[in-house]
Amino acid sequence: MGAIVSSQIWVSATESKQAVLTAMQLTVTENGTVIETVNTLAIAVVAGLAGVVALASMFSFKNRMNQMKLNLVNSLLIFAVIGLNLYYGYMQGTDLMGGVQGQYKIGFFLPVFAILFNSLANRFIQKDEKKVKDSISGRLRD
Repeated sequence: MGAIVSSQIWVSATESKQAVLTAMQLTVTENGTVIETVNTLAIAVVAGLAGVVALASMFSFKNRMNQMKLNLVNSLLIFAVIGLNLYYGYMQGTDLMGGVQGQYKIGFFLPVFAILFNSLANRFIQKDEKKVKDSISGRLRD
């Protein structure tokens, strides 16, 4: 989630105007001059929280149930990041650009990959928990 803070999320451009959304701000420039800046620090804060929760989940490997709960919280935070990206890019950015649609950049798709990897992690945690329970009862199988 740290990569989203340093990458572009959404870009819209016309002949004279350009809008760029990052995790810190939405900047509208006209002929190289900044005409408006919208603070989007909420994206960076929620992405940072998701990163901290992911690290906490990684280091709680001895307690699998706690790890799965942390992954659930992490998924909710990542969905919040996606929602904020959509809001600032589509609603705020399109309004500032006079209805001109923009393009989503790599910063928009990074949280989608994070959701995918988070769900894979949960799947393997569940599989590991099942193996541990089966080994305790004496019937370990693949």
